[in-house]
Amino acid sequence: MRTVWISVRGRARVFVVTLSCTLGACAAASPRGAARAERPERSGAPSGGKCDVARDRAAIRGMAGAFRVSFAFDETEALAPGYTLRPAYRADAAEVVELLEETDRKLVLQHVLVLTGSDGVASPLKHWRQDWTFEDTDLVEFEGNGTFEHRTLSPAEVRCTWSQAVFEVDDAPRYESFGRWAHQGETSSWTSAETWRPLPRREYTKRSDYDVLVATNRHVVTPSGWAHEQDNVKLVLDGRRALVRERGLNRYERTELAPAAVARAYLRNTAEFWRGVRAHWARAIERSSRFEVEAEHERRPRYEGLFELAGQGEPVEQRLARARALINEVVHAGAQAAGTAPQTRAARGETHP
Repeated sequence: MRTVWISVRGRARVFVVTLSCTLGACAAASPRGAARAERPERSGAPSGGKCDVARDRAAIRGMAGAFRVSFAFDETEALAPGYTLRPAYRADAAEVVELLEETDRKLVLQHVLVLTGSDGVASPLKHWRQDWTFEDTDLVEFEGNGTFEHRTLSPAEVRCTWSQAVFEVDDAPRYESFGRWAHQGETSSWTSAETWRPLPRREYTKRSDYDVLVATNRHVVTPSGWAHEQDNVKLVLDGRRALVRERGLNRYERTELAPAAVARAYLRNTAEFWRGVRAHWARAIERSSRFEVEAEHERRPRYEGLFELAGQGEPVEQRLARARALINEVVHAGAQAAGTAPQTRAARGETHP
């Protein structure tokens, strides 16, 4: 008999009961109401020791540059009875990661894919963004079904840590977690707390058999580039069933990328527009402790509307006004029962180990 342990939003619990139980008897309670498992508590950051903010910042800056990227994902262990492992996923790309903003406590990295057509002409495609914030006490966490929730951490919990907030191609929120950088020689690594994530783009148009990717993310930075390692569990929210474990490894190999200038030119030419979009997303998601973001707007993917506005020739203020209207239409404050007040995680008995 073997028990699979999965943390729920970073809180250690028995999420999937023993695999030897019969189908139907394995229905677990909602993680919001489940009792905490009797396991040792663990912190989001190691206790003791001094912060090394200078080396942390250097490691984060070390993820900027031009890279040849390889993506590898392998399902390794079926957790649901009858589940068949899917074929391995392999892909590669050329990508530029640009440091957009830097302050004493925050660094913003924007990824841009460089696509080369059959005619040899390179074109940029705005990709994901990662914001790193030192000792961040407000996380925006994915809850499933397009819903997010703010979670407040204490200064003691976040001592010496950095949060990593990841955003979609149109700067909508995607997921966020926190952890502490560790440094040894020329290698630096950061490991997240366990993190709920939406389905990855490699699968969300092809699969509908799970709802959340429960992930632990590691970033390892070396002089030759960096790697994003992932330990994932694919989770079905209905019945709280884990389907399968997955290992992911994205390698960013630093290189002299000839068309990198195309990506950087795109960022320069659209900088004012995307800066305004980022600012309005930030305002929109601060309005409620819990909110939903729609994936579509006017019957098409939400990002298409914002990408079109980024490339149009009308004055930027006019385009930003339309972008703000679009964002306002797809962000909705979290619903709650009439006559009730929203509960914090602490009120529900949920705390971070």
